[in-house]
Amino acid sequence: MTRSGPGEREPAIDALRGLCLLGIAVVNAPWIGAGASLPLQLGLHFEGERLLALPDLVAAIGVEWLAEGKFYPQFAALFGFGAGVLLSRGLAPYARRIAVLFVFGILHSIFGWWGDILLNYAILGVLLALFHKAPPRALLAIAIAAYVGATVVSLVFDHWFDPVGGQLTEGLAHVAEETAIYGRGTFWEITRLRTSEMMAFFSQYNWSYRLDTVAMGFFGLFVGRTGFVSDLKARRRTLGFIALGGLLVGLPAAALPQMYIPAGDLVAVAYACLFLWLAARGSLDGVVKLLAPIGRMALTCYLGQTLAFTLVFYAYGLGLYGQLSAWQCTLFGVSLWSAEVLLSRLWLSRFALGPVEWLWRSVTYLRVLPMRR
Repeated sequence: MTRSGPGEREPAIDALRGLCLLGIAVVNAPWIGAGASLPLQLGLHFEGERLLALPDLVAAIGVEWLAEGKFYPQFAALFGFGAGVLLSRGLAPYARRIAVLFVFGILHSIFGWWGDILLNYAILGVLLALFHKAPPRALLAIAIAAYVGATVVSLVFDHWFDPVGGQLTEGLAHVAEETAIYGRGTFWEITRLRTSEMMAFFSQYNWSYRLDTVAMGFFGLFVGRTGFVSDLKARRRTLGFIALGGLLVGLPAAALPQMYIPAGDLVAVAYACLFLWLAARGSLDGVVKLLAPIGRMALTCYLGQTLAFTLVFYAYGLGLYGQLSAWQCTLFGVSLWSAEVLLSRLWLSRFALGPVEWLWRSVTYLRVLPMRR
């Protein structure tokens, strides 16, 4: 793996972003289309109410333990890292970029999926602009404070990840209501439900995510300001120690639903460091080359995943809402991501930017950028 020069993209970072999209796909597929969420399915299983077949049990435990809450923090850190670069180029284009991202988030929430994360990144972008000139120690302090805050809010207010008792009955009633609309409703009935669920998620149930996004975003800005990734080969030992420590502490803790936020962040950082450690050793040159294109088109592929999921699951598409089991949803997510890997490589062999990235940058710089290479 060669060292990137000033202003150049680091292929390993792009590849890491592309790998994160795999985690997003396998987590979002059941949330968008399985009817009962995986935490609810596991709650029903261990309460003896609705037993899962072995393949579904393995898939549900694997996704919840190894993927749920482990990849959006990496995207937040990468967002913070990139924001530092963009802010150094001028505040006006950066502000336009964040404004467009906010619009993307609104549209994605209403016409795609209520569990959108782009709105949180837009809010994060504003905070990063306010504090980007702070010294690295201050950025790290903000990250730690937000991390503690996210953990406290999650432990006190979030119960979706560990449904028990009466919450199982309430969850099943909610599933029945959603199935009636997402599975058999019209496009506008589905859109109204998405909008109401987005408003509830964003205003009531999203504070732990929001604070965690802030924590990881400031951590990414801190990493960028310290120049840590400027030469990954020189950081191999540190990357390896962080990866090992994060996995040894984070994975056992992540088996406890209540540790969703704190353990999820530890594992997320460990995953990223493990990938970059392997890339710095030259062990992943082929993987980096394969995944860098999808990482460069991450926004297009993220929105594309939602489009594909909704067209397959919702009534205005194939209408398979609630009909795929846990392992089938997992396989669907992996298959869709694999297709995106190939399509991204093909697209970027002809064009310089992904279609959504092209629109985003064109608005940011107030001129129509060339699309073809």
